[in-house]
Order: sequence, then C-alpha cells, then structure tokens
Amino acid sequence: MLPLLHLIWVWTANLTVLVCGSLAIWRGGWAERSTAVVIWVAWFITPVLQKQNHDPGVMTTILDGAVTAFVFAVSYYSRRIWTVFMTAFMFGTFLTHLTADVMPGVGYFAYVTTMGLFGGYGVALTLGGAALEAEYLRKTPKIHA
Repeated sequence: MLPLLHLIWVWTANLTVLVCGSLAIWRGGWAERSTAVVIWVAWFITPVLQKQNHDPGVMTTILDGAVTAFVFAVSYYSRRIWTVFMTAFMFGTFLTHLTADVMPGVGYFAYVTTMGLFGGYGVALTLGGAALEAEYLRKTPKIHA
C-alpha cells in the first residue's frame, strides 16, 4: 500500500507543478514566467544530478541553492507577495538537501516528506497563486496620482 501512496504523492506533485507552471507561463508576467521556467528546468535536471539511490548529492544542493538565489532576486525586483512564499519554500528545499548531504543519518521518510511539501506542493501551488495574482493585478484598474 505504501508504494502506491508514494506513487500517487509523487505524480500528483508532478502534475500540479506542470499545470500551475503552465498557468503561470500563460497568464503571468515576467516574474511568473521566468520563475516557472527556472523551476521546470530544475525539476527536469534534478533526477539527472541525483545519485543512484536518490540521495540529493552536492550538485542537486547547488542547483537548488541557485534556484533559491534566483527566486530571491525575482522577489527583490518584482515586489510581489507570492515571491516571499516561493523564496521560503525554495529555501526550505535547499536546507533539506543540505541537511541530507551533511547528515547521512536523516531518515528517508522525513526527507521525502519534506521535499514533497516544500519542493513539490509548496512550489507548485505558489506558482498557481502567482498566476492568479498576476491575473488579478491585470484586471485591477490602475490609479494614477
């Protein structure tokens, strides 16, 4: 039963990031689009960089550190509320990878659950929220002083 639940957990997260990222690219502004593309690239590169036993490895940690720095820069320049959440989720993902690299005794269940919540659903749903916020800002009349 546990392998089936893990399969559902992983593929639902993959589908969520694909749908929310597509929504961000379709309806978002420069911040949403660039972040969605960087997240997608990182998601496709990560399995290539992982070790054989799905441990993160140093390269995966460096990749997530770079993505975290990119999202922080987007947050700094765009001043959107969703970027604060995205930066927090990506920083949590980075720290989870770093902990798994530095402390080999970290339990696999704890690692996978944290990665699923922060790096999976947290990032994906924040991309969806980013697209909704961009659409709201697009439809809101601008007041000029």
